Amino acid sequence: MIKRMLLAAVAAAILGSGMVAAQAYPSRPVTLLCWSAPGSPVDLYARIMAKLLAAEFGQNVIVENRTGGSGIVMVNTLLRAPADGYTIAANTITLSTMFGEPNVTFKPDDLQLIARSQVDPYGIVAHVSTPFRTIDDLVAYARKRPDFINVGGPFVMSGHRVAWELLQEVAKFRSTWVPYQGGGPALTAVAGGHVDVTATNPGNVKPFIAAGKVRVLAVSSGKRLEDFPDVPTYKERGWDVERYQWRGLMARAGTPRTVIDRLVPAVQKVQQTPEWSTYLKQVAQLDGFQGPEAFRAQLEQDMREMEALKKKLGL
Repeated sequence: MIKRMLLAAVAAAILGSGMVAAQAYPSRPVTLLCWSAPGSPVDLYARIMAKLLAAEFGQNVIVENRTGGSGIVMVNTLLRAPADGYTIAANTITLSTMFGEPNVTFKPDDLQLIARSQVDPYGIVAHVSTPFRTIDDLVAYARKRPDFINVGGPFVMSGHRVAWELLQEVAKFRSTWVPYQGGGPALTAVAGGHVDVTATNPGNVKPFIAAGKVRVLAVSSGKRLEDFPDVPTYKERGWDVERYQWRGLMARAGTPRTVIDRLVPAVQKVQQTPEWSTYLKQVAQLDGFQGPEAFRAQLEQDMREMEALKKKLGL
């Protein structure tokens, strides 16, 4: 009888402490890590999410850029932090390329996915000095001069590259991939004329279009984007490729379930605000909320696709 009473008391204490932790979190500022440079698409996502979560939590959410290693530096930073929810990280489909790399010591089970927030079509952007006014111009030129065109994009392997390689395969042309440390540097490179074209996300090129630096040739969405009504999709041109970048949040595995149960509905709630809708419209992206389980399934699917492409390219 005494043992049963003690066990019941311990269980109640654990349950009670969990409820207190959920109610108390966050009781101090939260750090939101970002693996690409300031001004990049994922940095912009991290900053709007930090602002909205700060309002929801009543605590500061501070974005900290940890660049390097195609995201590996940031993930290692996350895994060195306590598993308490006070250090979380923005992630993208590029996460699926990291596992299995020679210098990567972490694995998917080391990470706790929180929520996917958005999906973002890819696009092909050309510098205005090139002769490429349409995607057909680019493909025709690349077919005549294989590997001559330099295509900038995030990292050696990324969701951008998967979409680009699929397009090359179905449209039957070749080019040279030039990796940059994130979407921001790749956009800067094409705007400066350092590469012919860039595989990027179309919603983030508006300032460069306004400055007369670049033009968007095509997008990977299922239908034309509202902000680019004159830009065709790959499918319209006869190439059956529809792909999207995703962005979301993750924590270190072992983060208390009570904390995750506070974070997930908070993300879902802020994605229903007018400010989030305005942000999506400004960057020509789509809402794509998924909870932890669906998000994990998405990551595993992308990991399989990335691994197949790496083997094909000999990477």
